[in-house]
Formats: sequence, C-alpha cells, structure tokens
Amino acid sequence: MTTILRAIPMNRIENIWQSLRSNSPGPLVRRIDETHPLDIYAEYEHPDRPGLVLVCPDEPPRVRDLKAVRIDHGDRADGRWWLRLSLMTPDLFAVFQELCRDIVTFTRQGITPQAAPGAILARVDRWRRLLEEAHDGMTPTALRGLIGELLVLEADVLPHFRPEVAVRSWQGPLGAAQDFRLPSGRRIEVKVVQPDPEAVRINGLAQLDGEGEEIVLTIVRLADVHADSDNVMTASTVIRRLIRRLDPEPLAANEFTSRLAAAGWHEHPLHEQVAVILKGMDRYVIEDPFPRLVRARVPVGVIEADYLIALPPMSAGNRAAGESDT
Repeated sequence: MTTILRAIPMNRIENIWQSLRSNSPGPLVRRIDETHPLDIYAEYEHPDRPGLVLVCPDEPPRVRDLKAVRIDHGDRADGRWWLRLSLMTPDLFAVFQELCRDIVTFTRQGITPQAAPGAILARVDRWRRLLEEAHDGMTPTALRGLIGELLVLEADVLPHFRPEVAVRSWQGPLGAAQDFRLPSGRRIEVKVVQPDPEAVRINGLAQLDGEGEEIVLTIVRLADVHADSDNVMTASTVIRRLIRRLDPEPLAANEFTSRLAAAGWHEHPLHEQVAVILKGMDRYVIEDPFPRLVRARVPVGVIEADYLIALPPMSAGNRAAGESDT
C-alpha cells in the first residue's frame, strides 16, 4: 500500500524524494506543494526509483515508455485516474529530476485538470531525445553556447527587468529565432566565439532578421582554459550563481530551471571539463549596412542559408545601449 505524506510548500522535488527515501521502505508519495493547482505528487519506491504522479479526472492517453522512464496509468476507487512517470535507469536521475521540475513549473499556470495529462505527456515527448541520449552529456560546443547565453542573461537582461520577466525573455531554449526577446520588442542573438574571432556563423535567414523590431548581436568571447585556472567558469558555476540570484523570486527560479532543462542542461561529470574565461562581450545593433542575409533580400528560390560574416569594428553607431522596464 502506498503511504501519502503531508505536502511541503514550494519544496524542490529532489528534496521531497530524499525525504521519502529516508522514510520506511515501500512506495511513498507526497504532494509537490500546497500551492500547485493540480494534484501532482512526488513518489519514491525503494530502493532507487523516484517518480512523479498526476491525479486527474479522466483516463490519460496511452503512450509508449521511454527507454529510461516507465509511463503508466490506472483508475482509482474515487472514480479518478492516475498518471505516473517512474525512472527505471538510476544513472539518469539528474535528467529525470530536471524533467519533473519542468513539468511542475509548466503546469503551474493555465493548465486545467482535464488538460493536464495531455500537457504532461507532450512535455515528456519534448524530453524524449534528452532522456534517451543523455549518457554522454552536452557537447563542448553546446556548453559554451549555454554559458554565453547565461552571461548575457546575467549582465544585460537581469539588471534591467524584474527577475521573472528577464527569465521569460530567454527564448533560445524554446526554439525561437533569437536567444532573447525583451518586453520592448528588442531581440538579442548571442554568439559565442574564441577571444579573437575573424568571423561568426549565422544560422539561417531569420537569425538576424528583427521583422521590424530592433535586434542586437552580442558576441561573447570565451577562452578555453584548464579547469584549475584562476577565474575559471563552467556552466554549473554560472548556473549556481544565477540560482542564488533568483532564489528570492520562486516563480523566476522555477522558470529558470525549466528553461535550463529545455536547453538540454543536466548535471554530468563531463560538463566540468569545459572551462572558460570571459575575455569580453561586444554588442552590435543590426541595421544597414551591417552584413546579413534576410529572407526579403535573397534571390527568389533561396529557401535557407547558413553563412559566415566578418565582424565590423565596434563604433558608437553600432554599439547597443541598455534598457529597463522600470
């Protein structure tokens, strides 16, 4: 028989699992928190099987399991149904943890109990590739790119906007054409390069196209160094710094972990091997005659293009200024 323990408000799911693990053997569940509008519970089955359970009014859709996660459902004595995600591969705990955090954050607003099973399973499908391929961790290129975007969030966005607004402006993990879209409409595209780049690659005709809104290209110059060097940064050190900054704002902190998860971030020992030092950040306002290709200006028949551009010298005319929502 499953034992249900009292909920702890706004607790991190990994802390709930740890608390359940330290209790008596057998399946245990605890509500995620007392403020969440849905009936979502953390579950722990000894010896090493964490899970997430939704109680819902209707039968959930049937979907196939992931390689690392079992997805099952059943009916209850009270006429409702349950949907459960259970981790079957302990070495993917960190990824499963981020998936569950993401689900809890995503469903906190705007999801009805009737729509919750479908919304959660759609979220799981977004994670399918990560859960099935996460053994090797993120690539060095992906980690450098993540560090660059986080540094821009820290230096250019958080100082000017409320924390939740700033985090929600980080659109890159959600597949947007540019990495940030600020409330004013300004868009920021981040490129991470070596300290003295001769050129930068632009991925697609939409990347430097603001569609009538101002767009800024921010060049983050990172030098690769040994992990034992002075003033070194890794993705995890930057993430911890931002989490400390966002902790007083629970909604912003939850949204931040969700965006990290969507970006592919999860704890992995190999991630600490990608260590960098920030050498500088250059910010270009993208306007004529800045070199770029956009869909409205390429020959008929050109559908898409990746290309290299030489960076113009920095000048007062193409240097971006800051902004604020206060």
